[in-house]
Amino acid sequence: MLENMNLLERKVFQHYWDDGLLDVFAAIGVFLIGVFWLRDFPVGAAIVPPLLVPLWAPARHRFIEPRLGLVEFAEARDRRNRRMLKLVFYLGVGSMILAVGLFFFRDALPINPTVTLIAGLPAVLLALMAIVTSALVNSARFLIYALILATVGVTGALLGWSPGLILVVAGVLMLALAVVLLARFIGYNPVDSGVEE
Repeated sequence: MLENMNLLERKVFQHYWDDGLLDVFAAIGVFLIGVFWLRDFPVGAAIVPPLLVPLWAPARHRFIEPRLGLVEFAEARDRRNRRMLKLVFYLGVGSMILAVGLFFFRDALPINPTVTLIAGLPAVLLALMAIVTSALVNSARFLIYALILATVGVTGALLGWSPGLILVVAGVLMLALAVVLLARFIGYNPVDSGVEE
């Protein structure tokens, strides 16, 4: 019986992130980070995750739980998830600090920044985070987002785009996919008439 419960929990976890809400939050995050860079305030990018995190639970409660209910995982899985989420968060903060530092000190670097791809570095670092997130949530979709970030990062840098423009473009592309995914989820999982949306 315990083995069946573990198998059921594993299957539920595999589909727990399939609704697209995390995708929307990730895309909005990339977009807003880009907007801060475009406004010549790249340090403001550091406030995006703390602004989005408190919105997660209310959004999930409003749009997902009325359709699928509230899922509570075993304590061992919750601990593992919290560790992985902390890792993703710290990687994100570290990546942004590195990107901002390299951006500000690019003139002091021993390489010619006009020849390098340094403007694409923030997007490439976020692509690495997307790969880690893919492993965390057991979803190949985040590998697609990693590909978008890396491709737009390198291409945008080669075209002479700023880091902000690169992230805005990548964020818009990601958001387009994420909104389609969330809309499909909402369409396929209507709210029961007895449940308030």
